[in-house]
Order: sequence, then structure tokens, then C-alpha cells
Amino acid sequence: MEVWPALDILEGRVVRLQQGDYSRQTTYGDHPLTFLEESFGGMPPRLHLVDLTGAKTGQFSLFSLATALVQRGIDLEVGGGIRRIEDVARLVDIGVRHIVLGTQIVGDPGFRQQVIDRFAPHLVAALDVLHDRIHISAWDRPGPVARDFWQELYAQGWQTANITDIQQDGTLGGLRKEFWQPWATEPGNLAAGGGVRSITDLQQLASWGLLRVVVGKAWIEGTIPKEVFLEPW
Repeated sequence: MEVWPALDILEGRVVRLQQGDYSRQTTYGDHPLTFLEESFGGMPPRLHLVDLTGAKTGQFSLFSLATALVQRGIDLEVGGGIRRIEDVARLVDIGVRHIVLGTQIVGDPGFRQQVIDRFAPHLVAALDVLHDRIHISAWDRPGPVARDFWQELYAQGWQTANITDIQQDGTLGGLRKEFWQPWATEPGNLAAGGGVRSITDLQQLASWGLLRVVVGKAWIEGTIPKEVFLEPW
């Protein structure tokens, strides 16, 4: 199983939101690189980086931080406000291996085809789900039925997606079996996120066949030990 720690950045600070609500945020640090180094005793081998400012404004803003992380040898996945093909190309040039796209691939079929034609090995679909529908624009607007949309993407050539259970995100509330078991039957390389709080949750996801996990609050709060992110698991 690949276990990815998530680092969410809002206006330069390390934060966590509860259920994507910008009014319910906890700030953990003002310096992302220092925060990572102090948390892990160095840098983790992989990292899921989210630009929460970009998610709201529609303009990705963490190119400098992404560059610094890649230069430190991290296998980096980035998302939040990436809505231009030029920004995807710039991130690929920096050395970012995984680029997460949500709002733009839902709303612009032409963009969706263009990026899959040019950057297929790097692309990750963001499927952030509430009441069975994808939510976009910083989770502010409902979109298409999530599993139907993923099947459409998969038929188009998309292979990888991050699935977030918005209801549980940032709550340390554990997994909802009724949410995750249907996703375990879908094709592709799917990562789970939202509510993951313990090693038991990781084991449960693995038993359902979901072998990538994005973990946010649990690594910061210490309910999942840091060693899980530093060694093969």
C-alpha cells in the first residue's frame, strides 16, 4: 500500500480544513518545509501537496514550494487550482510526477482531452464526493454523479484518481463502509481519503482492494505513526 501524507497550504501556512469548510480551519505551521522536516525528522519519500488558496481562486500558486520539494527528492503529487494547460506543463517541467485535476476536467471536456493526450502518465483525477456527486470549485458546487464520471474518464484513458469522502474529510471520523466498498469495484488506480484515522483503517482499505491512501489530519495529529509514511507498508 502507498500511504501519502497530505500537506494543505492556505496563504502560505500549513492548515487542515474540516469537510472542506474554509471557516473551520486549524493552522499547524507558518513554514511548510520546516514543518515537514520537524514532523518527519527529514523529508518523507512522497507527498500530496494541496494549494487551498488556488482551489478558491482557480490559480495554482505553489510553484516555488513544489520546486523546493522536488529538489529534495520527494515523489510529489500536487493539486488545487490547476486549470490551465500551461500550468500542467510547467509542473511537469519542474519534475512533479503526479498532477491532480478536478474542477477543470469536470467543466471543460476540451481541456480534459487535451491534457490526457499530452500528459497522461502524470494525471490524477480529483473525485471529491458528497451525496454521490463530485464537488468542484473548492467543493463549493456539485457536479456529475461521481462513479459515472469516473467510468467516462477511464474510458477516455485516465488511469488514476483520488477519491475523497467529503463527509468524513478532516474529521478523524473513520471509514464509511457504504461509501468505500462500491469504489473498490471500480477500475483503475484509486486512492482513498477522508476520515482515515488509524492503521486499522489502512488495513480495512487494503482488504477492500484500495491500495493507495491520502492521509491528512491523522499524520499531523499523530493517530497514524510517522513510520507508516517513511517505510514500505
